[in-house]
Amino acid sequence: MMTSSKKTEKDNFLSIILGIYVVLIGVGLPLVVKNRYFDILKVKYYYYCICTILMVILVVGYSITKGAKQTTQYFKNISLRNLLRNCTVADYAVLIYLMIAIISTITSDYQYESFWGNEGRYTGLFLITWYVVSYFCVSRFLKFKNWYIDIILAVGMLVCLFGITDYFNLDIFHFKIAMVAEQRSIFTSTIGNINTYTAYVGILVSIAVVLFTTDRKYKNMIWHYICMVIGFFAIIMGVSDNAYLSLGALFGFLPFYLFKSPKGIRRYVIVLATFFSVVQCIDWINIYCGESVLGIESAFEVVISFRGLPYLVMSLWGIVILWCFIVSNRKHEVEEFGNVFRYLWAALLISIILAVLYALYDCNVAGNVSKYKSLSSYFLFNDDWGTARGYIWRNAMECYQNLPFWKRIVGFGPETFGILIMQKTANNPYKQLFDNAHNEYLHMLTTIGVAGLMAYLTFIFGYVKRCLYCRDKTPYIIAIMFGVICYSVQAFVNLNLPIVTPVFWLLLGMGAARYPD
Repeated sequence: MMTSSKKTEKDNFLSIILGIYVVLIGVGLPLVVKNRYFDILKVKYYYYCICTILMVILVVGYSITKGAKQTTQYFKNISLRNLLRNCTVADYAVLIYLMIAIISTITSDYQYESFWGNEGRYTGLFLITWYVVSYFCVSRFLKFKNWYIDIILAVGMLVCLFGITDYFNLDIFHFKIAMVAEQRSIFTSTIGNINTYTAYVGILVSIAVVLFTTDRKYKNMIWHYICMVIGFFAIIMGVSDNAYLSLGALFGFLPFYLFKSPKGIRRYVIVLATFFSVVQCIDWINIYCGESVLGIESAFEVVISFRGLPYLVMSLWGIVILWCFIVSNRKHEVEEFGNVFRYLWAALLISIILAVLYALYDCNVAGNVSKYKSLSSYFLFNDDWGTARGYIWRNAMECYQNLPFWKRIVGFGPETFGILIMQKTANNPYKQLFDNAHNEYLHMLTTIGVAGLMAYLTFIFGYVKRCLYCRDKTPYIIAIMFGVICYSVQAFVNLNLPIVTPVFWLLLGMGAARYPD
């Protein structure tokens, strides 16, 4: 009994430490700033590292001091078999990912830069190590509670509202007052660059949407609906193309979870109706406040310019109202549909993917670019694609192919992309210095090699599988899972920064954490 009591006391204390850490990162990191946007990356990087290091010191220190008397017995009972038994596929993969990053750093020609990441965006071995360590600390010692996610959402809404005011050029906290005029439109809220901002908002939106569609209590449903609406406004007004990848992943994959019941389908239609209503509102804002707003210059412009948008909105809300009226007059509603609607959705999704692939072929091989009009800039891959991403990606792949075989396996060294590609892109037509691939997976391929990239992808897929296995415990875990998925999809055109990525790793740990008894 004494041993059990001490173990419970230890577990509770460690859970409190990790609970404070969750708040410091999930709430504090998005808000913390010092000198506006001029040092935002460095400030958030130091904030995350200090919080994580302090958390690890407390966890290790408490475990050692409280467990000193049991140390001898502990080492008698410990074995490799017992350690491995508690690890999941995701755990093994992330450990291999860290090991490869270590090997890549040791074998790199630029060990100092690989370790600290000072020639890039600070995601060197030092930061990668703390990401992995924090994942294991949170997943092992945190007792997950739903309110952790709700408080992260609440603070996220403040960040979103700030970003929305920037769309109206208000600059309410004077963050942009000393900036060059040409750069003011690409920085927003307390996050910084609009690409990073929409990556963060994409996580919030996906969590809010999933929770709204699964809520049973009206109070929670109203709260998450408000978060969803604010999130939709924020992610569109963020004016970044990576946002449509996040939303595409959300709208594309969510039916596989919801379409098992009529309630799930109905909530999904409400989400669609709400989204297109927000798009319609933004269209009106752009019309009546044209000179006061930034305007939409992203993929959402295609949706906003759609002439049938008002009719689509009215039709969706009409379906919702009619469906709710029919359900209210029924005593019983079918609770489960089985998999038939999921199969139908899968067929529709495959058809859309095939259509996109055909459009890519038609533009890039057949040369029929003109018939796609405003969409041609998204389907035609050349050096100018994605604000010079095509140029970066092409040169990155050429540099990777020229690496020695061993370097292709373990990479050139974490966060040494700028060093690798510097000579090849010198005097480039875009007059830019490229220190990142603007594609997390291509960036990993060149810096920690194919082995590191495969370990990371195995980690993410293994994590998603584990969340699905735990889906019946709480919908919050599925919400976190969709946040991870949406971030991972937009990462194809975005970069890894210690501004939003720490929140991503925090969610990874929370989704794998144990639950209160």
